[in-house]
Amino acid sequence: MNNLEVIIGIENHVELKTKTKMFSPSPIIFGAHPNTAVHEIDLGYPGAMPSVNKEGVRLALLATNALKMTIDPLLIFDRKNYFYPDLAKGFQITQQFHPIGKEGKLEIQLSDMETKMIAIERLHIEEDTAKQIHKGDQTYLDYNRSGIGLIEIVTKPVMRSADEAVAYVEKLRETLLYLGVSDVKMNEGSLRCDVNISLRPYGKDQFGSKVEIKNLNSLMNVRKAIDFEIKRQTEILLNNQVVIQETRRFDEATQTTISMRSKADAIDYRYVAEPNITPIALDPEWIESVIATSPQLADEKRTIFQKKYGLKLVDINLLLTSREMTTFFEEVLSLTKPSDASKVLNYLLGDIQSELNTKNEIITDTKITPAKLAKLIEYFNANVISSKHFKTLIPLAMRDEASIDNLIEENHLKLIADPKILQNHLQTLIDQNQSVVAQYQERPERVLKTIMGQLMKITQGNASPDIAQQILVALLKSK
Repeated sequence: MNNLEVIIGIENHVELKTKTKMFSPSPIIFGAHPNTAVHEIDLGYPGAMPSVNKEGVRLALLATNALKMTIDPLLIFDRKNYFYPDLAKGFQITQQFHPIGKEGKLEIQLSDMETKMIAIERLHIEEDTAKQIHKGDQTYLDYNRSGIGLIEIVTKPVMRSADEAVAYVEKLRETLLYLGVSDVKMNEGSLRCDVNISLRPYGKDQFGSKVEIKNLNSLMNVRKAIDFEIKRQTEILLNNQVVIQETRRFDEATQTTISMRSKADAIDYRYVAEPNITPIALDPEWIESVIATSPQLADEKRTIFQKKYGLKLVDINLLLTSREMTTFFEEVLSLTKPSDASKVLNYLLGDIQSELNTKNEIITDTKITPAKLAKLIEYFNANVISSKHFKTLIPLAMRDEASIDNLIEENHLKLIADPKILQNHLQTLIDQNQSVVAQYQERPERVLKTIMGQLMKITQGNASPDIAQQILVALLKSK
C-alpha cells in the first residue's frame, strides 16, 4: 500500500433544456442536418446583437437553488477570448467574474450507511461551441450546437476515489433531470464531464500536479479513466518522477488516458465584460417565484415510494433513472389502489421496459397511457384477464391506439369465469375421458393436469384457471 492521497475535482457542462439558444433565437434540434439550426448571432456576424434567454436563466436558477448555492441577483456576462475552429466568433459569452451561483453542496450516497457532502465552488451560465467531427485527416464543423445554453458546475477538490466521483455525477444527473433543467444524456453530450485529478502524500497540504481528463461520456468511463489515472500517476511518483500537468482524454479502445496537450502555462483568455449585454438586475420576486415552482426532486419521490407504498429501494432507483417512466408510474398510481403499486412497478420495469428496450424507445414514444395500464390492472384484479393475457396485451397496447376493451375483444383475450359455462365444458371433458378420470384416487395431479390442459385447448387458453380447477375438483370428488 502506498502513502498517496487521491484528490479529485469535477467540472460538468450541462446543456439547458430550452427551445432556443442562450443568446440567439436559433432553435435547438438534436440530430438536425448539420449547420441548419444556426443564426447570425451564433456565427458572430457583424452587427448581430445577442439577447439573454429568460428560460435559460430560470433553469440556471432552479439548479442553483437545488444545489444550495448563494444566488447572485445581478446577471453579468463576460467574454472569454480565444481562437479555435469550433468558436466562429472568436469569443465565448460566459460568467467568469460573476457566476450566478456560488458555494453550494450536494450529498452523495456511498453505501447504505455512508454519505458524503460534496462542496461545489460555482455554477455559471455560458454558451456551447460547435461540434467537431473528425474523419481521416479532415475535420468537419457542425454549428448547430454553437450557442446552446450551458451551465458549468465546478466542485471543489474534495473527492478521494472513483466511487465518490461516480456517485457525485450520478446524483448531479438525477437532480438536474428531475428539475427539468436538462435531459442530461451523457451519450448525446447534454451532460459532459471533465475530471481533474492529482496525488499527494498523506498529511501534505500542497496539491500535486493536476491532470485534466476531458469529455468523459459515461459513468463507466468516469470510473475507468480515474482508476487508470490513479495507477499511472502512482507509478510515476513511486519511481521518483514528476507528473506533468496536462490535459488527457480517455481512449475506450485501449482503456487508457492519452495526452492531448500540456498545461504548463495558463492560457490568457483576456476576459472582458460582454459589451453587448448590460448587467441585468433580476427581480427578487421573480427569483422567489422560480424557486417556489421548483419540481419535486428524486429524493422526495424516493421517500414517498418507500414509506407510502413499501416499494424496494433497488426497484425505486431503477424507476428513477427515467423521468418519463417515473411520471407515468405516478399517473397510474393516481388511477389505481395503493396496494397495486408493486404490481404497477413490476410491469413497468419488466414487460414494458423490455418492449421499450427492443425498440430503443422511451415510454412517451408509445401508444400506452396510464389509463390503459390502470385498466389492465383493474381487469386482472377482477379476473377479467389472466396474467398470460396481460403479457399479450401490453405490447398491443403500446403499438395500438385502440382501447383496452377493444383490444381484448379483437384478440379474444377475455377470461371465461362464468361457473355454468366452465362446468358444462368440464362435464363434457370428464365424460369423454372416463379412463383418465378413473385414475383420480391414485394420481389426482395427473388427472387434473390432463383435464385442465384440454379445457385450455378448447377455450383457447381463456378459461379462468382458479375457478375452473375448483369446479373440476368438485366434479371429480362427486364421482
